[in-house]
Amino acid sequence: MKLTHKTAIALALASAAVTAQAEVTFTPFATYQFFDTETVEENVGGGVVPDIEDKEGYALALGYRFTPAIGVEVNYGRTESDTEVDALLGFPTGVQVRNSRLSLDGYYAFNADSAFSPYVLLGVGQNRLKSSGLSAEDTLANAGVGAFYRFNQSVALRMEARNVHNVDADLDDQLVMLGLEFSPGGSAAAEEPVQQAAVEEQAPVEQLAAAPAAIVAAVVDSDGDGVADAQDKCPNTPAGAAVDATGCPLDSDKDGVADFADKCPDTKAGAAVSATGCYQELQQEVAIELNVQFATGKATLQGDASAEIQKVASFMQQYPTVNVTIEGHTDNRGNAAVNKRLSQQRADAVKAELVKQGVDAARLSAVGYGADKPIADNNTEAGRAENRRVVASAKAQTKAIKMKQ
Repeated sequence: MKLTHKTAIALALASAAVTAQAEVTFTPFATYQFFDTETVEENVGGGVVPDIEDKEGYALALGYRFTPAIGVEVNYGRTESDTEVDALLGFPTGVQVRNSRLSLDGYYAFNADSAFSPYVLLGVGQNRLKSSGLSAEDTLANAGVGAFYRFNQSVALRMEARNVHNVDADLDDQLVMLGLEFSPGGSAAAEEPVQQAAVEEQAPVEQLAAAPAAIVAAVVDSDGDGVADAQDKCPNTPAGAAVDATGCPLDSDKDGVADFADKCPDTKAGAAVSATGCYQELQQEVAIELNVQFATGKATLQGDASAEIQKVASFMQQYPTVNVTIEGHTDNRGNAAVNKRLSQQRADAVKAELVKQGVDAARLSAVGYGADKPIADNNTEAGRAENRRVVASAKAQTKAIKMKQ
């Protein structure tokens, strides 16, 4: 479509109107927190201990909405609770516990121009648990869903449910939240530019003939990609294709296939791809094994483990479609719960070292079995040494990525 200079001005005003919709928001919440039943056990190092009672609390969110659909918030929440009372287990009285959360969250709202607007939310931050005998600070990750019900442009009822994942202790709390969002300004300012843009759009097409040639060249965009013909080095791009400043289609992964035609937009550098941008693959069988042993009661890698780990890392880098499960084991000496935790720490130590070697963590899983799967006699020192191990194996028919010559 050919555009007049009046239309170009109208579009610029409409773009400014979107920016004008940005606004600050403030939301007080009433909350109810469901604590993970293993919260206390994880923080005191095991044993039979009472759980934390689920409890009401509060939260405050200060946000910035870039568009009606997209915003970010700093969220602070607190729950004052107690440990459960269980006289049979020797805990006749509860202990006061304070849980504080501080996170930076981002959300995306659907049907943002409607009175009822559901949204999804993600965020990261810090979680602090404190009582008379306990103090722990851990990283948290939030994921939630919710909805706005807007009474007017400035006030909205807000309902939300989120999962609060303690990354360091591998715990999950749930929060139910109800609040009122206040947004004291921003939306009304956008109306006048939009109305002005509508008026400018009505300018007669015949005015184009009277415009200087330089102005015509600056606004005409024959293929509708947002780059004027005078600067467009690729003047016939398909409708809807994302382009760079010169009007040529983007190729984000540099595989030679433009993004608009690329069905696999994240292929690795140097890989051979098809016309649709996906890997060309070769069918073959691959196998690898790892066996690392540990000193009694330790989860620290010893010097002779590096070669084994490097072998597995090289294998997984060569075959990026193979996943590996890492198994941690102990001998049968000591407390079973402690052995279980120690075996998990051993498996995690090997996993962490593989990640350092460049292996994607998403392709690795670590499981601790404690003393449940011995491979030698636990009644001898040699047998126990064999049982203190971390093992991994992978063997499968896999499609290896073909690389360019």
